[in-house]
Amino acid sequence: MPWKKDSSESFSGGSGQMAVMAELLHRKCNAAIPHVDIGTDVFAFRDDREEVARIQVKTARGKRYKNGQGYSAKFGVPMAQLGRTDDPPLFYALAVRLDNGWGSFVVISRAKLKELWNEGCGSENGKSGDLKLYIQFRPDEEAEGAGGEEAGNEPKLQSHCGEFDLTEFINAWESLPPLKPPIPIEAPQA
Repeated sequence: MPWKKDSSESFSGGSGQMAVMAELLHRKCNAAIPHVDIGTDVFAFRDDREEVARIQVKTARGKRYKNGQGYSAKFGVPMAQLGRTDDPPLFYALAVRLDNGWGSFVVISRAKLKELWNEGCGSENGKSGDLKLYIQFRPDEEAEGAGGEEAGNEPKLQSHCGEFDLTEFINAWESLPPLKPPIPIEAPQA
């Protein structure tokens, strides 16, 4: 199939999918792409755990604010997919392409995103059938004043979608079942 001028969305989405897989591999979590994509872009699993995470990746280009303090990105999540029963659970990885690299990832479960939507987060685009999320990433001023920079001298960020605080979902890879710390089982002592 020849390259098409309007195929940049496919390249952008594919690059986001590869970036998510790279993050999983970095965390010693295996990643696989299904042969047929009907709503799951990546399966995340570890060979020593039985949990598997189904991940839908959405990629958006980040736009820096004029004052250089943070950036924003617009994502579209299909309402039909968001409205499905969450069994088995699905997670979204919202990847931000920023300048010549990757910005933050928002990792959030479908159940939590659906809950936020029901509370008024985002807006439905009747034409596309997507939940539109305009997410802002700004330096955490409290952490910044306390020397709160992450590795690589990047400032710690806060994230909001309108009035909704999404900060806890920034790079929340450990919320994925195969990356959650195992729960210790305490055996009664004899």
